[in-house]
Amino acid sequence: MFEIGFQEIVLIAVIALLVVGPQEFPTLVRNIGSWLGKIRQFMGAVKTEFDREINKADEIKRLMTKEMEVAELHKNIDPHRRAAPGPDDNAAGDDSEKPFPPVDDANSPASATKQDHGSSQS
Repeated sequence: MFEIGFQEIVLIAVIALLVVGPQEFPTLVRNIGSWLGKIRQFMGAVKTEFDREINKADEIKRLMTKEMEVAELHKNIDPHRRAAPGPDDNAAGDDSEKPFPPVDDANSPASATKQDHGSSQS
């Protein structure tokens, strides 16, 4: 961050010792060390959070790319699917694949009760 060499640190320490005095110098150095530790911790937390957000953005970008690929595949597949009938399509009109036989209205129980009610009222 700051390009301070050993000579510059010694010069700052000597000036601080002369200004503050030998009695207060150890306390000053402890306080400065504490502040630097807190600053480093804060900068580490900011860097970690920044990296986490960058990773989230990369993940979102990767997912969007996959979604675009899937959408493109769907575009290419849909026209072919509509043109060719599938096994679920009843293109031949064959009733053998239907799950239930056609209902005969004359023999159904519902039509019999309607007829009974209609005949009893006459």
